[in-house]
Amino acid sequence: MLPISDILIRSISGYVFIFPVLILYFSLLKKWGRKQNLIHIVTVFLFCYYLFGILTVTGIGYTSTMSFRPRISLIPFLSMISGPIDTILNVVLFVPFGFFLPLLYKKYRNIRNVILTGFLFSLSVEIVQMFDWGATDINDLITNTAGVCLGYLAYYLLSKVLPDNLRKQFQSNNVNDVVVVLLFAIYIFIIMVTVQPWVIHSLLNIE
Repeated sequence: MLPISDILIRSISGYVFIFPVLILYFSLLKKWGRKQNLIHIVTVFLFCYYLFGILTVTGIGYTSTMSFRPRISLIPFLSMISGPIDTILNVVLFVPFGFFLPLLYKKYRNIRNVILTGFLFSLSVEIVQMFDWGATDINDLITNTAGVCLGYLAYYLLSKVLPDNLRKQFQSNNVNDVVVVLLFAIYIFIIMVTVQPWVIHSLLNIE
């Protein structure tokens, strides 16, 4: 796993390219009469930084070149037994994913939508890792999806004690939740495989 300082540098170097996009996005929503609550806006900024963090930790954008060199493990549960620490970290890494989605978007208060989205996001990570950015492992899919489920459970328990008026302030208003999450994810992947490696290796001269 990368050192914390390295994770921060690499994730922030990607995050700076979505920061103005988010400002523009929320400005346009306000102009179109779909103004979002301040709590929702701040939490979306945090959620997007978290997504950059996931890709950084999983090795996406670590090298400045792309070459198709898949290292694939299709044997389930084997690495979970041989590397329990990595298994726990993979679960923990995706817990916020399962928590943020239902907290921010009404469509994701359905656990099936959360699990499907978490699984597809994790699958996308595993596919991108085939381009010399890590190993593709079916166990990662299993543990990441388990983390998403735990994150949803945490949200569900919190929603039982959180006042309705406060919970609603976290939720989006009059937007297509699925499309928004999809566009965020696609944009973040693009940044992490194109601009972020250039910033790290060419601009900051970090190996």
